[in-house]
Amino acid sequence: TAMSVVFSGSMMLVKVLQSKAISPRGMKAQWDRPVMTQCIKVGLPVALQNLGVFSGQVVFSAQVTSLGKTALAAHSIAITAEQAFYIPGFGVQAAAAALVGNAYGAKDKKRMRELTRMLLMIVFFLMVITGTALFFCADEVMGLFTDDARVIDLGAKVLKMVAVSEPIYGVAIILEGIFHGVGDTLSPFIFEAACMWGVRIVGTFVTVKCLHGDLSAAWASMIAHNVVLALMLTIHYFRGKWNPLNRETTSGE
Repeated sequence: TAMSVVFSGSMMLVKVLQSKAISPRGMKAQWDRPVMTQCIKVGLPVALQNLGVFSGQVVFSAQVTSLGKTALAAHSIAITAEQAFYIPGFGVQAAAAALVGNAYGAKDKKRMRELTRMLLMIVFFLMVITGTALFFCADEVMGLFTDDARVIDLGAKVLKMVAVSEPIYGVAIILEGIFHGVGDTLSPFIFEAACMWGVRIVGTFVTVKCLHGDLSAAWASMIAHNVVLALMLTIHYFRGKWNPLNRETTSGE
């Protein structure tokens, strides 16, 4: 894993240096206050969001640990398998950030709306396909990692649960990419932090620790996190405050 990270980072650095448009070669290193302020404004919420998500996942896994070795094994394998089926959504998210950011730079509100509609349709369709495949192949997917029948049964059960919610989570993934594309990184950070710690972590604590639920209860809290996140991002989208072009139009009027 470490070698793959070093290799990919090195290759990206090579591409940057080869680009005439963005290569820093030959330029003097100097402090540009406006640029650094914008970098911090956009980048800090993303860093904090990743910190909140990763630390939340650690706490979530720690809560699952109390359910026993079989549940922990099923959880670990199912999480890995689930993430593989999210890959198409995150691929489209990268495209959403780039394309919407380009449309924003061109001050083209119509193009931004068209891209949003198209990207949401694409990711919803893709996640329906991957969710369906995950639902019907859950046992086979778990079987790729282990031959323990109890782990396979438990892991397949929770995978089928999360498979149903994949299209909804796909909407959250794309909307987050759209907001990032125009520099609105603070709102996704707030929503993600609230859902991770207020829905998933608290929900798992209540259902597992207090109500003595099983792994399905913990994953139900995770699914609730994804659904609530998608709802919050959707409401934020329709309010329109995330779009700088809307603010510019209002101030111009």
